[in-house]
Amino acid sequence: MSYTPVDSSKGFWTFTAKSYAIGSTTTKTAISGIADTGTTLLLLPATVVTSYYKKVTGATNNKQAGGYTFPCSATLPSFSFTAGTTVITIPGSFINFASLDDGSNNCFGGIQSNAGIGFSIFGDIALKAAFVVFDGGKTQLGWANKKL
Repeated sequence: MSYTPVDSSKGFWTFTAKSYAIGSTTTKTAISGIADTGTTLLLLPATVVTSYYKKVTGATNNKQAGGYTFPCSATLPSFSFTAGTTVITIPGSFINFASLDDGSNNCFGGIQSNAGIGFSIFGDIALKAAFVVFDGGKTQLGWANKKL
């Protein structure tokens, strides 16, 4: 278990992921955001989201669907982030959120842009890939890998 400090002054579990990776390509850019069990998706800066979906054959930013979609048969790369000293890896299969409609061959991505909200949200797409401890004192978050 690795712990990272949080800023809870605004009522959220705000922390900073020190780096991220799309597949095996690591970027040392930090992402500040909140860990939120009430949010389903992983909402990230638009530049990160665009970089992610450039790696997915057939992905498109579908305005009608409200975000990135791709053929359900597409192979999605993993997405990793560093929380404390632990690298949490979200398998591509977790990022295939759902089919657009019953019987559709297009799926909606679990990683989408945080545009307009001002911060990133590490929702269920990220949280289900790890063991996460929400410290009762609201001073730190614990992150650990788990067998997926």
